[in-house]
Amino acid sequence: MPDFFTLFVVVLLLNLSHSMLWGMIAYRYKDLLAPRYWLAGSAAGVIGGLALSVQGESGLIANTVAGNGFIILGFYLNLCGTRQFHGDKVQGARTSILVAGSILAMLATFHMWYGRNPVYTLAQSIPLMLTATYLLRIHGRDLGAVVAGIAMLAGVLSHIVIAGGNVLIVIGAAPGLQLYRAASIDLLIFLFASVVWNFGFLISAVERLRTEVERLANEDELTGIANRRLFMKHLSSVCETAHGGQGFSLLLFDLDSFKTINDKYGHAAGDAALKHVADLITRQLGQGDVFARLGGDEFSLLMIGADVNDAEAIAKRIVGEVGSTPLHWGALQVPLSVSIGIVSRGPSGLNPEILLDSADRALYETKRRGRNGYTVFEATDTESNVIHLAKFSPSGSAAGS
Repeated sequence: MPDFFTLFVVVLLLNLSHSMLWGMIAYRYKDLLAPRYWLAGSAAGVIGGLALSVQGESGLIANTVAGNGFIILGFYLNLCGTRQFHGDKVQGARTSILVAGSILAMLATFHMWYGRNPVYTLAQSIPLMLTATYLLRIHGRDLGAVVAGIAMLAGVLSHIVIAGGNVLIVIGAAPGLQLYRAASIDLLIFLFASVVWNFGFLISAVERLRTEVERLANEDELTGIANRRLFMKHLSSVCETAHGGQGFSLLLFDLDSFKTINDKYGHAAGDAALKHVADLITRQLGQGDVFARLGGDEFSLLMIGADVNDAEAIAKRIVGEVGSTPLHWGALQVPLSVSIGIVSRGPSGLNPEILLDSADRALYETKRRGRNGYTVFEATDTESNVIHLAKFSPSGSAAGS
């Protein structure tokens, strides 16, 4: 069984390796703030391990209290990083009070070997219990949170066993109990647990980065809505599953006179107009609707379970909302309007490209007949090339062909 000096050196080296890990992640991914706390926590563990290892087996009060104090500080910094990672307040004032209280308790019990052990283990266990409870109670569906939380609970349980043995010695219930070997085993278990909970933090960080990459790959950078890639994925999926089943409607949008807006007011105004229209349309949508910017001033909306009447109703609302809500650009009010093409369930075959082409033909018809309205493309299974067009305009006039 290794002596405590060797184990303290292991504490130092283990926290040094964790510091290198979190240091590289914090440097590489500057938008992630939690790894900075985990880096600081590991660095505190390095200082604590150094203070404990240089004292050897002598048990100097300054080294013992300082070493354990830094290790406890590191655990609280892990808690701060965990809360920050999940979007909650760090609670720096409470952390400072708990760390200071732990140090005072360790100083007060230093000269009672069997009496101080429960105090030291309790001081280390409190931040781990707080972190584990937070992770498992609030974020139990996160694999990294589960791994870290369980590892911390294992470390706490190991500490409790040793603390309990020391309490038995202090109260005289088991005066002959020898805990030196058990305390060594406890420290080894605790070191293993620290590796696992840092691994859990790493899993969470990697998953967060993966989610962010996926979001960036599927999100339009300007408007924040879905991009063409994600929209086509949804449309293809609907087409594959819609044969003989649930219907859907596809709406294709164009911002009228977009080139004129860019030329007259500048490209910044054009970008603002796109974001403004995207926001107005988003407010009109229901749960399950997929709204995307396909490129330029072209948008598309996929309404699953919506028939042509549903599609016409929302197209009418959108045309009216955009037309009645101009873009405020400095002191100017820039009038806006949209043209929409609608295809409901679509031609036979349910091919995504054919659906988009059909909606585009209806959109072109809207523009041909004056813009600022919508046109419906309809085709039957037996007459897939027959087109029925109808147009709405805010003035209330309607036409058909």
